[in-house]
Amino acid sequence: MDIEEMKNNADFLIKNVKGIEIPGSATVNVRYKTLVNFAKVYGITDPKCVGSEEDGIVACHAFANHFTIKAVYKLLIGFNVVQDGKTRGIMLDPGKLLHTGNIYNWEGCVDVKPGDKLQVAGSCEDVWLNEKNMMLFYKFLVNVTNQNEEPVCNVVITAGVRKGGY
Repeated sequence: MDIEEMKNNADFLIKNVKGIEIPGSATVNVRYKTLVNFAKVYGITDPKCVGSEEDGIVACHAFANHFTIKAVYKLLIGFNVVQDGKTRGIMLDPGKLLHTGNIYNWEGCVDVKPGDKLQVAGSCEDVWLNEKNMMLFYKFLVNVTNQNEEPVCNVVITAGVRKGGY
């Protein structure tokens, strides 16, 4: 793909993807063993995160990274738009996708617990092209709720797509 085609694709995506909802949602089932193992990998010893199943535990905040990135990646694979009468993904080559950063916000959110069924959904808040390296960036606002529709975290995810991938 030449530079002109990449610029045209980037311009199209900037105009047509910014401000729209990511189609669908992803479900994450939370298990006790997964929460404990995740916490232990990071050296977390707080009993509220690694205690017994009977006593009840909650996920450490770092666990949000475990499920949000996987869920958003799955959603982005199916995020399609119509360009020149043809359906195409917002990424032509998912192998060129780079996760470039997260900002988490737990204000007004409840803890994640074993047995929770989380729903991950979001929208594309911004799209821009860095012409120096021809990398296209997306800024997604992701909202995660539990089975009771209570918020468990809100995340701003920035992702880059390397040249030739959009």
